[in-house]
Amino acid sequence: MPGVPKDTAPEPGANHDARSGPGTGAVSTQGSLWMLAVILCGQALAAMDTAIVNVAAPTLQAELGLSGASLQLTVAGYGLAYASFLITAARLGDLYGYRRLFMLGVTVFTISSLVCGTAQTAGVLIVGRILQGLGAALLVPQVLSLIQLSYSGAAKARAVGLYSMILGLGAAAGQLLGGVIVDVDLWSLSWRPAFLVNIPVGVALIGLALFFLPRIVERRRVRLDLVGVLAITGVALCVLIPLTFGREFGWPLWSLAMIGVGLLALVAFWRYEQALSGRGGAPLLDPALLTVRGVPQGLGIVAVGFIGYGGWLLTVALYLQVGLGFSPLVSGVTFGAYAAGFGVWNLFWSRLPDRIVAHAPSVALATLLCASLAFGFLVSDGWWHPVLGPLLLFAAGSGHGLSFGTSVHRMTAVIPSSFAASLSGLVTSCSQFSIVTGTALLGSVYFAVAASVPDGENGSGAGMGAVAFAVAIGAGLGLILSARLPSTSLISQIKSARPSDG
Repeated sequence: MPGVPKDTAPEPGANHDARSGPGTGAVSTQGSLWMLAVILCGQALAAMDTAIVNVAAPTLQAELGLSGASLQLTVAGYGLAYASFLITAARLGDLYGYRRLFMLGVTVFTISSLVCGTAQTAGVLIVGRILQGLGAALLVPQVLSLIQLSYSGAAKARAVGLYSMILGLGAAAGQLLGGVIVDVDLWSLSWRPAFLVNIPVGVALIGLALFFLPRIVERRRVRLDLVGVLAITGVALCVLIPLTFGREFGWPLWSLAMIGVGLLALVAFWRYEQALSGRGGAPLLDPALLTVRGVPQGLGIVAVGFIGYGGWLLTVALYLQVGLGFSPLVSGVTFGAYAAGFGVWNLFWSRLPDRIVAHAPSVALATLLCASLAFGFLVSDGWWHPVLGPLLLFAAGSGHGLSFGTSVHRMTAVIPSSFAASLSGLVTSCSQFSIVTGTALLGSVYFAVAASVPDGENGSGAGMGAVAFAVAIGAGLGLILSARLPSTSLISQIKSARPSDG
């Protein structure tokens, strides 16, 4: 069909609906730019709201009279709902259309932002945050699916780079934007504009999506795997709830028991999915995806990078504010060096020659390892340099960003288009789970080491140094995994053998 991108060609067993025309068809050259802008703006909204409320938390607690538990639920409820529903939402996009699910997600997100911004009680605010997370979960997996099915070659590489940049930068950008909004106090509304600002953006995105997003639907006569949905949601909640709240309560027995139950449930879920696939059914997450060379290794690199990122987000802010006395805004701007490094490389790596991109994941992870070690040595003795400190954060962010973007690109290059939604759900779920895990585990490392230092000594610096060294160890593990990623020559062979994929 003229104008249909290569990636929308039907896969075996699936009938893709990709009709031409604005809002209903394949993506034209000009339309593809608008489509990419729309879906990435939606992703940016969702990513920023994971952290936009963090710096507004003290003001929010004072004005609404929130208890400590209510404040935690307000901050964490979004992430819990978001991460728990990502894989299911990816599959729903597969079944009912990526465009439809994206628009539904933006609609839910926009309405719930209004609920949050006008909330007068803790209960309403918490419900609004949970609904926001569900809306984000509905829209975000559709982004990578649409990129995978609508672009090929260099255009796909650039789109994946932008996708990676926004996925990684969102939390840092949200934290910075939240600090600015609270400091400026727009229209004397205090923290409320942090939510209300989403409404005009969401309304505009819905209108633009109607016109520019293509209808690409896998018309498979199958039912949604409800057992799989319930199982993976249970797994997510059993793992995320204790990771989110366990440290605050001193890791009580119930938190460790929930994690154990969650891991056992994950094994049961995976065996059920394998059995369902073996019977010719349609599992929520196709086990065959993880047999593709490069996908397990790529997901491992995503995990170690975002575990470190979750640790940086919490502990760098604590170190700069508690240890060095920086204001929240200055702290956010300082950590912006990490975000800048992450973003810069995801903007430009797709323009590098193939011979350089071939080694990019390994070089990037080595950079993250070295920068983390250097940062750890810098802060352990309580010394801070206003140029060297941010420069090392920039280098660490560069290593994380480049390793993430190029690893996701390798994964999208080796899978058939029929796995697009499953990969999208896995990448976004892996990144969100890893951020929560990193915040919990590396946050615990920070507090434990800081508490072990005698009074009067640099406990905050010691804790920050320990976290940086832990991130370096994770980067080393990622470096080992990067050696198992498929080579560019193997990717070329795969593309030649599967001409319908870009």
